[in-house]
This record gives sequence, structure tokens and C-alpha cells, in this order.
Amino acid sequence: MASSTIWPLIAAAMLFTSCSLNERQVTPVAAPAPSASAARPPNLIIILADDLGHADVSTYRKGRFATPNIDRIGREGAVFLQGYASAPICSPSRAGLLTGRHQQRFGFEYNTGAAQRDIGERRGLPATERTIADALRAAGYRTGALGKWHLGSSEAQYPTHRGFDEFWGFLTGQTNHIRPDAPDAVNARSPATGLAGFDLVRPFARVAAANAVIKGPGRERVDLGDGLLTEQLTAQAIDFVERHRDRPFFLYLAHHAPHTPLQVTRKYYDRFAHIEDRSQRVYAAMIQALDEGVGALLDRLDALNLSRDTLVVFLSDNGCAAYLPGLCSGDPVSGGKLTLLEGGIRIPFLVRWPAQIAAGTRHQAPVSTLDVLPTLLRAAGVPLRADHRIDGQDLLGQLQAPGNARGDALHWRSQPMRALRQAQWKYIRDLDGIEFLYDLDADPRELRNLAGTDAVRLDDMRRSFEQWEADKRAPAWQPARVTSFDFEGRHFSFRP
Repeated sequence: MASSTIWPLIAAAMLFTSCSLNERQVTPVAAPAPSASAARPPNLIIILADDLGHADVSTYRKGRFATPNIDRIGREGAVFLQGYASAPICSPSRAGLLTGRHQQRFGFEYNTGAAQRDIGERRGLPATERTIADALRAAGYRTGALGKWHLGSSEAQYPTHRGFDEFWGFLTGQTNHIRPDAPDAVNARSPATGLAGFDLVRPFARVAAANAVIKGPGRERVDLGDGLLTEQLTAQAIDFVERHRDRPFFLYLAHHAPHTPLQVTRKYYDRFAHIEDRSQRVYAAMIQALDEGVGALLDRLDALNLSRDTLVVFLSDNGCAAYLPGLCSGDPVSGGKLTLLEGGIRIPFLVRWPAQIAAGTRHQAPVSTLDVLPTLLRAAGVPLRADHRIDGQDLLGQLQAPGNARGDALHWRSQPMRALRQAQWKYIRDLDGIEFLYDLDADPRELRNLAGTDAVRLDDMRRSFEQWEADKRAPAWQPARVTSFDFEGRHFSFRP
């Protein structure tokens, strides 16, 4: 590429450059050259589902739901068989994803809370943190965020002040998927949630301004009419790709499905007549709407001849909402959202980049959503900054050398809860201070606690976690309550 057409990466170098990574040391690998067909850096897309369980994607569990379009990403690229979110709940998980840093480095340990607390106390991503969009925009990328933000509602935390040129979505943790009285709307009726005093299934009778879909730097309210939010987000994503097809773009598409409230349109609901329970039927239909939206976006990339040089990552922010009775499946693991068992933090994790990643790649080693930022920046040719610690590690080297196992540990903390994974071993301390030790190779459902029979390993892992914790911050805010629920014969308590 001629020097006059090189994209301005120098500015991005002032944001990020590679650093020594404490427990996450990797051998540096030169960034891949653009493919022969590319006259520019690759386009980058993150598709993030909301509360989509590991078992909800047919790549990981056949026979529950069919997700052929999500599966296609892995079939034409790579499937991470042990992909993890950096938190078992929405807000902190998103903070880790977009910064590549443990949320505990900047106090983002819990959800931002209800909209009034989020806004009134200015909770959210600190201004000192730099996002992947900051780095890519400085490198000449056009950046867009669509869907659920959940990283703060103040002006300083607004997406267009966090590296994104464009925003279309909602700022808080939840909104309606469709107007409840829309002619085509199907709303779940079950008030049961597994959480005493909560009804998360029913939609808002009226969406307050704090939860409304808005767009642009001026926060213009969007009238969704009778449309389904999942479909409208897909349309916005396709429009973004079409408008910016002639320059490198980064799209962060954060779907709301299949998070509560459980709502969908008749078109999808009618396809699941064999499911008797209304809530379960709506949930299955929401996942199908999400999957078809993924397919529509992939098809549009194909039609625009952009697929080969577009890196697409598909993830969920955490596991399935286990507190909603009957919706989740733990298979082949156990637990769900709000828990540190595998079902709460192990997620669908698929990547496609035809120019660089061989179709059908299956990666066995554990990976984290923290790894997305360094991986995408390497793909874009954007260096990391030496004085800015990144906790994620680039995955491209691993993908290009199958079998290259991860050499470091993975950590989770939601005080006083904690978890550590080292090789096949998993250490957990729950809200009551009870410790657990599991061998995931022999016991992937985490049913046999070895803490009482392997005291040496338990002590080693406890001390290893404490070493990791030594340079982390205390939470910047505290949750308002302790949440308790039962799932798969176990009782869980969590501070969200």
C-alpha cells in the first residue's frame, strides 16, 4: 500500500501499544498483512447477544434451538469451545469487553442499577478508560454502536463520547422489544421469575424516557412504531454497513434479545407451536429472531463483497437468565446468569474472518471476552500503548496455530464472590464464603466439590487469586440488594 494511502495508525499508537501482561504473558506475533483483496484494514463487527446461554446456540448443543446463522459464523471461521464472559452479569461484562481490562481495575464490579440510580449517581464507565472504539476511530475507522449500552447515562459516558461516531439504542439495562399493545406483539404472561418481589417477564406498560431508544449526540427519541427491536437493530446494522462500505468500519451491535421482557412478534411465535409453555415459546422465538437478524447481516456483507475482509465476532454478555424458571438449560454445564458456575460465565464465542481464519477451526483452550479488544486491534494493525495495561490477549496467534493452549489463568470477582480457572481446575468462593474446587475435565457440571479432599490445591488457588487481586480496586458502588434464586436443584445468592 502506498504511503499516501496508509490509514492513520500513528494516532492510534498514542492510545495503545503492547505491554507485559502480569499473568497473561504471550509471545508477540507480527500483525498479519492485509489479504491480497484488501486495499484497507479489515472491517470489524462485534455482535453481542443479551443473556444468551451457551446451550441456546446449536453449535454447542444440538436439539434445543436451531441457530443456523450464528452457527455459520463458526462453520466459516472459528468456534471457541470454552469461551468466557468476564462477568456473570450485563454491565461489568460489557465494560470488560470494550476496554480489554478487568473491570476490577476501575471499580466497575456490579451493574449500574436501576435507571434512576444509574443517572442520579453517574454510575458507568470512568472517563479514564479507553475503549476499542477510541483506538479504532483514531486509526481512521468509522465507528458505530447499536442497541444496549448499559455503561452509564451521563453525558461523559454517552457512546459518542466513548469513541463511537454514531449511536442508535438505549442506555439502561432493559427496554421493551415491541410496544405491548402492538397488533403483532406476543407478550409472555407468566409473572414467575424465581426472584421474590420481581416481575422481569412482563413488558413496560409505558417506556420511560430513561429506557427509551434514542439516537445521535442529541439523544433524539426514536419512535419504533409497532416494530420489533431485534429487527430494527438488524436494519440499522445493515444501513451502517451500506453507508460506510467504502472505508474501514467498526460496528458494535449489542442486541437486547433474548433478555427480558419476554416479547416477540407473531411471525416468530407461530413457528414454535410444539412448545406448550408460553414463556418458553416466546423465548425460543426471540432467539430465532436474533439468529435471522445475524443471517441478514451476513448476507448483506456477502452481497456487498465485504465478507472476506470483515472480521465478525459473535458473543453473549453472560449466561442464560437462570432465575427465570424453565427457560434455561445448563447442558453441557450447569448454572446460569448471576452465578460463577460455568453456565453463568461460559458463553457462545465464534469468530469469522475468511481472509485470515480457516473455516471449521475449533479452539479448545479457554478464551475471554477481554481478548476481543487486543485481537481486533491486531487485525486492524493498531498497536497497543505501553503505559496502558490490557488484560486480554490476542487470539489470532492461537487461531493460526491450532492447539496452542492458553498459559494463563482466568479470574472473576463480584465481592465477596470470586472464581479462578487454571488449566482444568476451577476455584469458587460463594456469597456465604463457602469454597469449592472442581476438576472441569472430569466434572464439567461442577457437581463434585473437591475442596475437602485436595487442600493443597485449594490453598494454592486461593493464594493465586489473592495475588491477582492485589492491584485491583474496590467496587466504585454497591448493589442495593442481595438476589437469591433456585436453579437445577441448587440455591444461589448474588449481589447484582
